[in-house]
Amino acid sequence: IQVVNIDNVDYILAACEGDDKEYGDYAEKFKFSKLVKADGTATQKGMTVSMEVQAHATSQKDLGADKSRRVTVGSAAIDYSNPAAPEIKAIVGFGGRGIAIFKDAGDKLELTWDSNSELEMKVCEYFPWAHNSIQDEEFAPVNGGLYNSSDDDLKEVLRDMNDPAKDGCADAGDGKPGACPLNMTIDSRSPKDGPAPESMAAGEACGRLLLVTATEKSGVAFVYDITTVTKPKLLFVKHLTPISKTKSAGVAYATRELGDIDTEGVIFVDAAHSPSGSAGVFFGGAWSGTMSFWEFECSATTKAAGPVASSSTSNVVCKTFRVMLAGMLFLA
Repeated sequence: IQVVNIDNVDYILAACEGDDKEYGDYAEKFKFSKLVKADGTATQKGMTVSMEVQAHATSQKDLGADKSRRVTVGSAAIDYSNPAAPEIKAIVGFGGRGIAIFKDAGDKLELTWDSNSELEMKVCEYFPWAHNSIQDEEFAPVNGGLYNSSDDDLKEVLRDMNDPAKDGCADAGDGKPGACPLNMTIDSRSPKDGPAPESMAAGEACGRLLLVTATEKSGVAFVYDITTVTKPKLLFVKHLTPISKTKSAGVAYATRELGDIDTEGVIFVDAAHSPSGSAGVFFGGAWSGTMSFWEFECSATTKAAGPVASSSTSNVVCKTFRVMLAGMLFLA
């Protein structure tokens, strides 16, 4: 989250990633198909299911979709008033699948704006090959740095992800079998947390207040003009690792073409602190082991892919200025 003050009012900017938690042997997430049977009854001893959830499960069965119920759910809508017989009141997935802005109203927070499905819709429009696609640490190559430093359980996962007979692809991007490129994992995160924006940053560029966020596993960045905080406007969309469309992370890293994956670090810098003299954003890819710097270019003509505001005062063009590409996770 980040707090910005506009007209002496604090607003909280939130990236609604939807990360599940684990506490020792206890895990918060559950596959819906392993929580509720096709007939609408609960799989867990003593647990009951509301009529709404029963109807949802049986309708899936009637439609023939019960065998592919891959939706990951949490415990947000389970009533534990009676610990011996908790009730599943509703099925709630992880994450808000977007970003939100809340107003500090003193004794409460008021939702000012929510992106709703805009992130998913725009990725599907401009980068359909990355729509809820995935590349993360499990796509690292066998016998690479991560593999050689991992325990047996993770090594087995990595072998499966690089095996075309299991979860890998016949062509990892170099004509050889291995982990899949992004265009072969389309929709993989749709039943889970979707785009999962993980981090965000805000700052001033070109006389406007801008918000920047990025999807976790598909590497897509979004830039919003939030000068009018109640009506943010999407300026443009950029892909942080376009080579990942056709090359797996390991292949792209070996050729020094890999961009940022899992951007847990997003840092906005003003012109006075920028290495280029222009306001910009640093992205740090946690799993790609990369860092990039993108600067804002103020111009009346835009070149960026995606929708652009019509007003010249908010007409921001983002151009890449890669200052560092290094890492450890995908070293061969």
